[in-house]
Amino acid sequence: MLRRVTLFLSIVTGLAFGAQTINLHGIVKNKAGNPIEGAIVTLAKQPLKDTTDSKGEYKLMEGVSVLPLLVPKTQSVTLNSNILEISLPDPSPVKVEIFDVKGKLLQKDIMQNAQSGFYRLNVAEISNTGNLLVIKATIGKELMTFRYVPLKNGNYSVKSAIDNSVFSGSRLKKVAATINDTLKVSANKFVSQSIPITNYVQEKDITLDSVPDGVVVQLDQEKQTIQGFGINAALMPTSSTLPWDELFKLEGSNDALGLSILRIGMSTGGGLNGVPNGWEKARTNGAKIIGSCWSAPANWKDNNRTDRGGHLLPNYRAQWATRIADFAKQYNLYAMSIANESDFASCKGNPVCTDDYETMVYTAEEMVEFVKVAGPIFKSKAPNVKMIAPEASEWVHVWSTASGTGSIVSGHPHSSDPLGCKCFSNEQDETGCEQKCLDGKGYAYGRWLAKDTEAWNAFDILGVHQYDSQKAYPWPADVTGGVRTKEVWQTEMSGVMHWPEQGPSTDIKNGVAVGRWIQSALMVGEASAWCWWWYGPPYYTSDDNEGLALVKGKSEKAKRYYTMGNYSRYIRPGHKVVNIAGTDKLPAKVLLTASKDDAGKVVIVAVNETTSEQTVPITIAGGTVPGSFTPYVTADGNKNWAEGSAVATSGSVLTVKLEKMSVTTFVSK
Repeated sequence: MLRRVTLFLSIVTGLAFGAQTINLHGIVKNKAGNPIEGAIVTLAKQPLKDTTDSKGEYKLMEGVSVLPLLVPKTQSVTLNSNILEISLPDPSPVKVEIFDVKGKLLQKDIMQNAQSGFYRLNVAEISNTGNLLVIKATIGKELMTFRYVPLKNGNYSVKSAIDNSVFSGSRLKKVAATINDTLKVSANKFVSQSIPITNYVQEKDITLDSVPDGVVVQLDQEKQTIQGFGINAALMPTSSTLPWDELFKLEGSNDALGLSILRIGMSTGGGLNGVPNGWEKARTNGAKIIGSCWSAPANWKDNNRTDRGGHLLPNYRAQWATRIADFAKQYNLYAMSIANESDFASCKGNPVCTDDYETMVYTAEEMVEFVKVAGPIFKSKAPNVKMIAPEASEWVHVWSTASGTGSIVSGHPHSSDPLGCKCFSNEQDETGCEQKCLDGKGYAYGRWLAKDTEAWNAFDILGVHQYDSQKAYPWPADVTGGVRTKEVWQTEMSGVMHWPEQGPSTDIKNGVAVGRWIQSALMVGEASAWCWWWYGPPYYTSDDNEGLALVKGKSEKAKRYYTMGNYSRYIRPGHKVVNIAGTDKLPAKVLLTASKDDAGKVVIVAVNETTSEQTVPITIAGGTVPGSFTPYVTADGNKNWAEGSAVATSGSVLTVKLEKMSVTTFVSK
C-alpha cells in the first residue's frame, strides 16, 4: 500500500497546514501512586497548559489545532533502500504498479488526485521480493521505471528509465501526520519531566520523582534560550566612540565584557540617531545589531512636535512603518523595534521626568493597529529583520494598565502615567484604573496584542524595559494559555534620576542591585536578552547611574560593570536557562540563576545582597552532575571576576560559599 508520510523537519522545503484534534489527558502521580495536585502540564509546541486537580488529573483539550504537514517544492520519484518515495508539490494523479520478472502484476495503487506531500511504499513488504521486480511510478504523464534486484545480504540493486503514459482511477489512502512534540510536567517539590509524544489524542499518566530537600537546579527543565547581553549606542555625540573590543570580546583585556548585542537609534528622518563612531566594530566582533526609533516627524503626530509624547496619526502609520523598515534593511539589523518606550512622554517639569526629548506614546489599541500595519511592511521591505514590539519603559505595562511606583521624589512616588490611567501598582493591581484604560486606551500592550491574532503573528520579539518597578514580570497564565510563545528581550535599563539606584555610585551595593535586576529578568521574566543603556561619561552630562562603566568625574569602572559581566561573560548566546526548585529555601536576599549549554557546561550565578557570608547547598538534578565548579567573584575592593579554587560536588550537591555583598558565577568543569 502506498502511504502518506511525514519526514523530519530538517528536509522540509515548504509548509502546508492541516488540522489535528488535541485530547491529551491523564493523571500525574508520585512514586507511591498518589495523585499530585497543582502540577503544571504544558505542551511545548502548542499554547496549551493545565494544572492538575485534587485527583491529579489534567486535560489538554483544544478541539482543533493547526499543525504543519510537509509539502516539497519539487516533484520527484526515488527508490532509496527498500522505500519508494514520491514527492508532490501540487495535487496530481499518481499510479504505482509492481510487476515480477515475468510481467505479472503483483500490486497496483492508484490515486486520481493525490494531494501535495510525500508518499512512501515499502517494497520489501511486497510478496516475491526475493526475485527481480519492475516498479512503474506514474505522476501525471511522467513515468519512472525501476528495476529492483534484492541481493543475498539484504541489499539491492536499482536501475531506472523514463517514459510517458496516461491513466485513470483512484484507490490510495493517507496516513495522519506524525506528531513531534514534548509534554512538560513540573510540580513543586518534584523533579520535572519532558516526555516526547507522537500522538495528540491519548491518555498519558505521568509519574514524578520527589526532589531532594532544598535548592535544586533542574537541568532537564529548560526555559528560554539566551541570545545575549548588550549595550546601547544612541542619542550620543557622533564624534565619540566606545571601547568596542573591550565591550564585545572575551579576551584581549582584563575588563573584556563579552557582550553580544548592540542597540542603535534611528532618527525622525530615518537616519542614525546619535550613534558613535566605529559602531560597526561590534558587528565585526560577532554582535547582533538591533535598532529602535524615538518619534515620528512632528506633522505626523497629534501634538505636532517630536517631544512630549503625542500619538502617531493613523494616516501616517504606513509611512512611519516604511521608514522604520527601510532603516532596518539599510543597516542590516538583526531586529528592529517599531517604538521606544511607547508608554512614556518626556515631561520636563514633572517631578519624575528629567528633560524633554523625542518621545511618542501609544495606547494598547493604537499599538495593536500599528503592529498590524508594520508587520506586512517589514515582511516586504526587511524580510530578514525581526520586528520588536511594544518596548514599553515599564515591564509592568506589558501585562497591566497600572503604572509602576517607587519614585524617590518626595510626594510623588509614582511614574508619570502619560495616558492618564490613574492607577499605580508594582503587582499589576488594576484597582481604580480609569475604565477607558481597561477598555484599550491604556497600557497592557502584551495582553491586547495577544487578543488580536493578526497583531500577535505580525511581530517576532516582545520588547520591554525594566524601569520604575525595577523588576520583571512572569508570562501571565491567561495569555496564550500561559505558555511563552515569543522571545522576551529587555533592551534598556539603568539607574536613572528620581528612581532607586539613581546614584551616582560605583560601589558593590549598586553592583549587587544590578545583579538582582538581571536575575529577575532571566528567571522571572524569561528574558532571552538583557541590555544596559549608556556606557558612561563623557557621552552625557547627568550625574547619575545611567552609565554602565563610568560616572561623572570618576575614572574607575563601577561595580555594576563587573556584576553584569558575571552574567555576560559566562552565560553565553545559545545557553538554555533552566529551572531552579526550592528557592524558598534560600536565605533572604540570595538569588540564583542557572543555565547550561549543549556541551553540558553548567553555569550558576549567585547574588548575595546581604552583609554576611552565606553558605548554600545546591543539588544538581535532571542531567549529568559536573565534578566541580570554578567560582568567579565580584565583591568589594579589587575583586572583579576574581577566580577562586574549584569547588567539588559531593554526590549531586554543590555547596557554595558566597561572600557578603557579592555576585559569584560558578562555571562547571
